[in-house]
Amino acid sequence: MKGGEIEVMKHFLFNTRTADECWASYLIAKRHKYQIDNLSMWCDYLRMLKKLGQDLRNPKNICPEDFMAAHDNATRKIEAIHEKERAAEQRRWEIERREREQQRQLQRKKDAEDFIANKSKFFGLVITDEEIIVKVLESIDEYYNEGKTQGICVFGSGYYKKADTLILSARIGDEIIETVEVDLRTLEVVQCHGKHNQDTEYHERIIDLVNKNANLIRERMKAA
Repeated sequence: MKGGEIEVMKHFLFNTRTADECWASYLIAKRHKYQIDNLSMWCDYLRMLKKLGQDLRNPKNICPEDFMAAHDNATRKIEAIHEKERAAEQRRWEIERREREQQRQLQRKKDAEDFIANKSKFFGLVITDEEIIVKVLESIDEYYNEGKTQGICVFGSGYYKKADTLILSARIGDEIIETVEVDLRTLEVVQCHGKHNQDTEYHERIIDLVNKNANLIRERMKAA
């Protein structure tokens, strides 16, 4: 066995997967006295031919006269296939993204409609002691802004979806002091917190103010 053949045997022995893929083609190339200058590159070429659906037992395919030109040609074809696949995948992702966005828009629309249906009877309700003004949040956007300004989860936790909950904002002037949650089944304050869920100096005063004026909420519920 010649030195070159020994190296070939070593290559296949230490690369069993390559041997499985290329050994039969190698024997055909050897029978046709085809000179393989770079076995690793030639095996890569065979793998590309396989991806391109070419017959790996056909000497015309596996024993090109100009190996580098054939290798480069196969590489370009594989790259074209990959580019086509990437483009198709990108289109699929874009379609899925649009579908998800459409679903989100439909859900937002439904949430807004449900919110109006459940809470519009309370719109315009204001409870005040002349200094503190407690007003009902009247849109999902107001829930978002309240949550963002105060660092609380009133929007993120979907309080606007809760049928038995009424959220109010206690303010002095334009400043939010605390955010108030009223249970519509009991008409009692169940939560009342300031920024980052911390209680303020007005905490007890706000709770008392809302609880003492629960009849205003009850009147809206009866009138609906």
